[in-house]
Amino acid sequence: MMATRTWTAAVRAAPRAAVPRAAWAAPRLVQPVAPVHMPVRRASTAPGAGAARPKRGGISIKAGVLFVGLSALAVALTTYGVWEYFAAFRVWPKELREPLRAALKAKNRGKFGRSAKHFREALDVAHALDPARLGGDALLKVTGIAIALADVLEQDNKAQEAALVYLAALDEVLQRGAYATETPMERTPQERMRAVSLAQKVGDLAVHGAAVPPFEDGEARRTTDPAEGYLSWSVSELLRLVQANEHRGEGPVMLSDLHLPAWVSVQEIGGSVEALGAFYASHDIAEYAVPLYLQAISLLLPVKGTAHAPPTAADRCRAAVLMNNISQVLAQGKRPPLPEGTPTPSVAPLDQAMAWAAKGLDLATITSYRTGFLAELPDEERDWLLRFSGFDPAKVGGVARVVEAESTERLQQVRSQCLGTQFVLLYNLGMFHEMKGDRTTARTLFARALRQADALGLREARAQCARSIRRLDRK
Repeated sequence: MMATRTWTAAVRAAPRAAVPRAAWAAPRLVQPVAPVHMPVRRASTAPGAGAARPKRGGISIKAGVLFVGLSALAVALTTYGVWEYFAAFRVWPKELREPLRAALKAKNRGKFGRSAKHFREALDVAHALDPARLGGDALLKVTGIAIALADVLEQDNKAQEAALVYLAALDEVLQRGAYATETPMERTPQERMRAVSLAQKVGDLAVHGAAVPPFEDGEARRTTDPAEGYLSWSVSELLRLVQANEHRGEGPVMLSDLHLPAWVSVQEIGGSVEALGAFYASHDIAEYAVPLYLQAISLLLPVKGTAHAPPTAADRCRAAVLMNNISQVLAQGKRPPLPEGTPTPSVAPLDQAMAWAAKGLDLATITSYRTGFLAELPDEERDWLLRFSGFDPAKVGGVARVVEAESTERLQQVRSQCLGTQFVLLYNLGMFHEMKGDRTTARTLFARALRQADALGLREARAQCARSIRRLDRK
């Protein structure tokens, strides 16, 4: 694992400008904030397809704790581009055109059972055909049909059946099980990327309760959860693909230093790392979770002057989510063990958690301001958010005149993600201040979070903020 260098950077990271604090009394512990769950996306069935459109985010409440349901943009499975690809029927042999057309027609009408039936028919026909009949990218086309079938099953609330379809497609790419041969074929990088996508999707479904067999690759695991094997292998395989032509040193791998080939995007590798980090966080394995989150942040926020493109607003808000994730791990007292000889940090885990949450809030706030997402807030509310994050409203500058996005829908998705992240960080910082005994600042943050929930139309989240305020008022 790559824990040493990255975790040392985490514990030494300087907190942002001081957060307003009242005198700290003996802390009254409330239920700590649990790790944010980051659902992965679904994979494209189109050969060589790249990053996909994230789904709309959301806020949910479980056991009194706020969760931000933002897309991880992981290299798992997305249907973005699927149906457009299948609509180009000229790429398919005539034997496949009719069942695919019928499957798409039924899917578009919401008749998922009928759609799945026709996709299964198409998949059986594709397997029976000579690969030469499918033309180029035959394996990607066949597994693409399988992915489309599994996606329809998921939409029909048949996650277990979907997991079995994804597993069969993964076996086909990896030439295992029913697809094992005495002389395995060498897979192209694009086909190996398809295996990565399928493995991560299987891992995601396993996290959410699907029964899947353990991933057998001879590697030791930290848990008995089958999901770990699929998620861990997907990250390892991605690194093997990316590092194929890189100099391999003995030091820790820093993903932001790697030169990614054209067929691997930053979003794909970053999302894969995020998903594995979220898995380890949910199992209280901080020494793995935190370094993975840090690696993902380094990809989203590359150092200026590197070959990576400047981060987008969506990248910045995703990085803010990951900073929130780190803060949640630390708030639970799950500080990873330090390398031998490293001095014990003088800052307590809860203080580190507050610093990371504050960093995330600063990033989400300035990003939302620059993109105009805060324009609908009252001036006083907007100015308070800026000042709390250390920005002078009179000097921070204006908003961007044009915010580029692939569509209005996509822009609204990013807006929801950024403002939702900002809300969660406001609330969680309130929780941390309450844990420290600073009820004055905690109440202010809960009140600001309540207003944000109002602006976003989050009724349940607003009620949670109101309950927190009443709890403080009773003390």
